[in-house]
Amino acid sequence: MATLKDIARQTGFSVAVVSRALNPRPDQHARVAPATRRQLIRTAREMGFRRNRMAEFMRRGGLPTVGVFLPASANRLVADLVFGISEVLSQEDFPLQIGFDSYVEGFRKFIRHNVDLAHSGIISYPTLISDPDVEKEVADYRSKGGKVVLLNTSVRLDGVPVISIDDKKGGRLAAARLLARRCVRFAVMGSSPDRNHGFQQFLSTADRRAHEFKDDASGFRAMSRFCLKASASRPVGIFAVTDVLALRIFRALSETSLQAGRDVLVIGYDDLDLTSEITPALTTLHQPFREEGRLAARKLIHMINGGRESSVSIPPRLVIRKSG
Repeated sequence: MATLKDIARQTGFSVAVVSRALNPRPDQHARVAPATRRQLIRTAREMGFRRNRMAEFMRRGGLPTVGVFLPASANRLVADLVFGISEVLSQEDFPLQIGFDSYVEGFRKFIRHNVDLAHSGIISYPTLISDPDVEKEVADYRSKGGKVVLLNTSVRLDGVPVISIDDKKGGRLAAARLLARRCVRFAVMGSSPDRNHGFQQFLSTADRRAHEFKDDASGFRAMSRFCLKASASRPVGIFAVTDVLALRIFRALSETSLQAGRDVLVIGYDDLDLTSEITPALTTLHQPFREEGRLAARKLIHMINGGRESSVSIPPRLVIRKSG
């Protein structure tokens, strides 16, 4: 593996200049010309140079490890977050420690663990962060120099960027698709405020409104009755706020004379594994969690290196298949 001395020998610059150019947190009083920095970074990459993150962070009194907290869910979304985050952290030589839990106490333990070990940053997809005690522990971690990036939460903490999926846009995309398929009666199964709002908002531009059904047994029975009454002339358009609910709609319709994809057009949300393999294949909104994971890791590294970051939302993508 190449060293600073090897790069200095290759480029003709001193070891001190090479070190400053490759330092992500350079001394403001020891500047390196931009062209020189680009040349040295390019040479270092070509020679396979890798920074000693452990030694670098121990000099600052901490560890380069990044803690990642994710819901304890075995699905594509969580897997894609892990892939995206680990890709970037691995490229930048940051060790990764992952915790999985879906309860507030698990999140509190995760925060305390990262405080105790002086980890440099946290990426968290918390299910419950509005707990006052949790907010205090996050504040304590940040007061000790830790950096935090949150995923997919409506909670806003001062100085903590949030990366989320633009669910309102997802709802609008679903509504636009069902209108384009010439549906005139609409329904929403389940409740996800931004997704529901985006769907209803776009329908209102065509002077339409969707009936909203709860995702319980009585809600599915009511939805089936609605579809039987409304599908006489044109297909009914249903937006399920998750793919799992869309599959339950398929099952409910199978107990009637109606056929999903013909009499009732169904659009889901998530693009989970196997939704392309069922019959009919599910039209759905793809949540780009791998991209979200990469972006979270890049933002966190930039913050660890002294930069500032802001919140951002990522648009979902409509995946058109047979059901809608």
